Amino acid sequence: MLTTILLLLCSVYSVQGVKMSACFSQEQKSLDIKCRDGYMVRILHTFYGFSPTGKCSFHDGDCILPEYESYPCVGRQSCSINLPTGTYGSLVPSCGQYSNYFQVEYECVSDAETHDLCQVSTLTDQSGYISTPRYPNNFHNTLLCSVRIQAAPNQKILLYIIDMELEPKGKTDCSDLMYFNDGYHSITLCGRRSNDTFQSHGDYLLVELKASSGNSKGFWLYYEAFPKLPNYVPTTEVPGEDDNTAPTMTSNHPYFNKPQNNRQPITSSFMSKLTDRNEEITRDATSTPIPVFHDYVKNGGNSKTLPFAAIAGSVIGTLTLVLLVLLTLLAIKWLKERRYFQNKERFLEIRNPAFRSSGDFNQCNNDYNPYGNEYCYAECS
Repeated sequence: MLTTILLLLCSVYSVQGVKMSACFSQEQKSLDIKCRDGYMVRILHTFYGFSPTGKCSFHDGDCILPEYESYPCVGRQSCSINLPTGTYGSLVPSCGQYSNYFQVEYECVSDAETHDLCQVSTLTDQSGYISTPRYPNNFHNTLLCSVRIQAAPNQKILLYIIDMELEPKGKTDCSDLMYFNDGYHSITLCGRRSNDTFQSHGDYLLVELKASSGNSKGFWLYYEAFPKLPNYVPTTEVPGEDDNTAPTMTSNHPYFNKPQNNRQPITSSFMSKLTDRNEEITRDATSTPIPVFHDYVKNGGNSKTLPFAAIAGSVIGTLTLVLLVLLTLLAIKWLKERRYFQNKERFLEIRNPAFRSSGDFNQCNNDYNPYGNEYCYAECS
């Protein structure tokens, strides 16, 4: 009973949305998040904390350990996060103490705020949400959909991958994939990932879904243009289970003043790593996505994945060409040798009339040769 009361007291609004936390105990098994009907859970941050005063939520002076777990319940109306058993949690390296509480910050996003990728062609709002059809449920059809995010001139776009669950890469290629193109670079991804960021190099970003499996949850994205336009004041409604209002979202929470080292916008250094599968995509990645294609294209150019059949055809074509060249060289050599021997025989015949090639000697008919099977230089009748 005491744990339940403590949890209710710690489930309050913060400047980052809704804050829910709990101390570790044998009674408390999980943090249970629930949004109203028509809203989806977006988990903003989760972390372990050590409070020297024994409090069960973040306060100045606490040391924390961010957690980058991928929760399957993201995008649904409710979400349950299991807590470690026992009195203490993970070790917090910054202070050498074991955490004594866990905190999650989340928001409830209205379904109406999320644009269906296959129902809109262009987005010009300064920020917004994008999802695949029927998200968070699986889409059932073969899909090829795209949307163009257009910002104001001199602005760039930050794209947050809140949740992505597509079919992983097979033996040859991805059956489902998400494709980005900002006119300067392109990235194609499949598999699973969450809580990662992509920064465009221009004022627009093309987001495309190509799916053939029909068995994937899809993805949920959030984008915003930067720098902010003059006189633009964004507000984000974060309704709780029993409240209709929420404060404006800012980044002044003490948690974000701590060095994270991991939540920087993904720039060209990220894109260069996409070509090396032996390197991690980000230090805090919750899962290892499978980037299948990374290319540099000129502004306005197109970039396409190279199918397996094209690669195999190229190899076979190259081998065939090499074989034809070798056969041609052998034929030329044979012709030269034949011409050489013919010229040699003609030369010997001119210099020595007694010389005849073996082809001029034939077995004579016994009617004209009473000695049997002897050979002579004569025409057989």
